[in-house]
Amino acid sequence: MNIIFHFGPPKTGTSAIQKWLSTNNNWLLTRGIYYPQHSLDPNGVSSGNLRSIFSGDKGNFEFSQKLFNEEVEKGKEKACHTIIFSSEFFFRNLEILGEQVPEAKFVGYLRFGLETLQSSYNQAVKRHGRTTVFAPGNHIQSTLSTLSIKIAKVGESRFILRPYSKSLFFNHSLIPDFLETVGIDASDVNTSIGRVNPSYSPAAIEVKRWFNQLESASLQTRLDLALQGYGDEQPFSLLSDDIFEKSKSRYLLQLKRFLDKHEVKFADQFYAECAQLENHPYQAQNLSEKQFEKVLKDIVSHKKLTYLALYTAYVQAKANQHELNNPERVEILNRVVPWWVKAVAKIKAALSLTRSEGER
Repeated sequence: MNIIFHFGPPKTGTSAIQKWLSTNNNWLLTRGIYYPQHSLDPNGVSSGNLRSIFSGDKGNFEFSQKLFNEEVEKGKEKACHTIIFSSEFFFRNLEILGEQVPEAKFVGYLRFGLETLQSSYNQAVKRHGRTTVFAPGNHIQSTLSTLSIKIAKVGESRFILRPYSKSLFFNHSLIPDFLETVGIDASDVNTSIGRVNPSYSPAAIEVKRWFNQLESASLQTRLDLALQGYGDEQPFSLLSDDIFEKSKSRYLLQLKRFLDKHEVKFADQFYAECAQLENHPYQAQNLSEKQFEKVLKDIVSHKKLTYLALYTAYVQAKANQHELNNPERVEILNRVVPWWVKAVAKIKAALSLTRSEGER
């Protein structure tokens, strides 16, 4: 049985690959490929096959030989010759997987650090509650330095590394490239996947960054879905041209050292492409109160967020107004929500309080 672990790393289209593999599970079985099923959130994102072979709770996961063996048996029962596991969590645990599954191969993509830098910030605002503005940091791509150490421990021959680059992808698309890498002929199947976990526009970043100050998981999830796809899709940069060029030079030095040390498909072409990378139009991180209000009205009018959700956010923000950045936006929330929504919300709150007192 061939065992393949796809480990990401982060910001290299892992969610898209997992969504395609999961939704084309039956087709893969006809090719002798077993991919353990897993759930997807409304964005098409998941932790992949993490729980297929690791047990425990968040922050305390352990490799489970029992779970792994069960998946191998399932693959054999389905007459498969190859099992593919995919999860970005595997990146942090390559040494463990390498030791526990000595026959396994590891597939990963390399993305230029300068691109990952801004994409990671976008994701931090979207899903991880980031409230501060973008900062370029120390110009070191920790992914490359960490991966280099892990490759040395697990073994160079066990890794298949590919550049994350549309121009270098097989058929200029990520899914066909991944399938070709793991030896699957995808000439007779639709490999399109649509947009998965799209990045925010500059306005969406600023709106979500403000709302991240509020502690409401349900609101954040709904707001995230509402802001995806908001605004135009024109590329932009949070780096000025000067900082961009200085950052690029640092990242190129690190990339060159990695490519010289490890075997990466199309290494020379990938480096040349990164060296020629140009900055997108600079976008300062500021949003006027008028623009903030417009975004809220737009996402409500397009039925991507309800007035009630905004009113709930207003109540929470009003209670903590003295602790918020741009506290004047609390009044904008109040202004956007119609009077009748506030009235209904207050009636529901009063009825709920009455019921609670009656139960006592």
